[in-house]
Amino acid sequence: MSRDTADVVIVGAGIMGLSIAHQISRRDPRRIVILEKALNVGEGSTGASCAILRQRYTHPEAVMVARDGLHAHRNWSRYTGVSEPRARFHHTGVLWMMAETPAAIESARAMMSGLGIDIEVLSAPEVRERFPALSTCNRPFDLTGETEHDCADHESFLFETESGFFDPVSATQDLLEAVRAAGVDVRLRTKVTGIGTQGGRVTGVDLADGTGIDAPVVINAAGPWAPRVARLAGFDYKTHGWTIHPIRAQVIYREWPRDVVPGPLPVVADSSGGIYFRPEAGGQQILIGSIREEDEQEVVADPDVFNGNIDAAFRDVKIHALHHRIPSLPYRGHIAGVSGMYDLNVEDVHPVIGPTPLEGFIVVNGFSGHGFKESPSVGSMVARYLTGLPADEWDTEAPMEFFSIERSPIVLTE
Repeated sequence: MSRDTADVVIVGAGIMGLSIAHQISRRDPRRIVILEKALNVGEGSTGASCAILRQRYTHPEAVMVARDGLHAHRNWSRYTGVSEPRARFHHTGVLWMMAETPAAIESARAMMSGLGIDIEVLSAPEVRERFPALSTCNRPFDLTGETEHDCADHESFLFETESGFFDPVSATQDLLEAVRAAGVDVRLRTKVTGIGTQGGRVTGVDLADGTGIDAPVVINAAGPWAPRVARLAGFDYKTHGWTIHPIRAQVIYREWPRDVVPGPLPVVADSSGGIYFRPEAGGQQILIGSIREEDEQEVVADPDVFNGNIDAAFRDVKIHALHHRIPSLPYRGHIAGVSGMYDLNVEDVHPVIGPTPLEGFIVVNGFSGHGFKESPSVGSMVARYLTGLPADEWDTEAPMEFFSIERSPIVLTE
């Protein structure tokens, strides 16, 4: 069968693969081919993403990645070059209700403010004034409801004023339009069955239809399928100290009765209940997910076949936590949910980004549920590495080396 040629082959047409292609194509005209085995773009992790654009992280480098990604999302039409984009930024702010000491809050505020992020410290009365529906209690409580809970106001909370959330599926459609306009060849329903190597470097890919593409650079942007794609090249993350595998993540959708639960609602990270939540569906629903480590333990053996429903026990506990944070929410209304996947980096929940010892094989994997917000920045890192060219305001200041596959695990406070 015939073989094509390309300068760069990207495996995976989710938000990450499309962002990398977009950032490369903005810099130079090299031939890029994106290969996606699904029927459409964004059908993996991206399609089930909650697409929360928050900027708070432990390390400045991670904050920069999120900050610079937010800049692209807040200026989406200019970033993509799409005059009438499908996706839009929802400017809600992000409220951190994490039961932190004043010293910890001030430390985080100072670090983020020093990086140019607009962030406030709100007292409990100020939170209630801006967001009347929210309780400002942050005492840990028994999620089973068996132990009586006495609420008490927490002293203060961090609030990211410029953050919010995005439309993930629409974002991939916008990027698809942008990269195709730039000459990128995006091939759907095209499965990679092999990655050729010779003399310690990649030589291209083999496809399920018997054809192939010769290329000096292959980028693994396959999300939950990344370990499987890596094995096609004979590459094993474990030899570099990393355990990356797909895990199942559950999300709940609950009706938002606006007549009894006043708006607005920000994106909220809630340590007392172990949840995060945000508005959804034009303000008609509330989306709820987990921030607890124990809810990131279900490894998906085969990402092509997994349980896309939600568990009743998960639903009941998380809804109980939501009622604690929004006391006026009535105990009625339709509840739905879905399970998605993302590629978890077990060792430090940070991605591995950049070149590998297999020359020409580049990885962007292990985002642990944070990839959507970081995708414009990651795209710029990889594009800058391949081309040596910056791209004005859409570049990130964060060094790719911070996320290198050869690094030691990043130390986290929590």
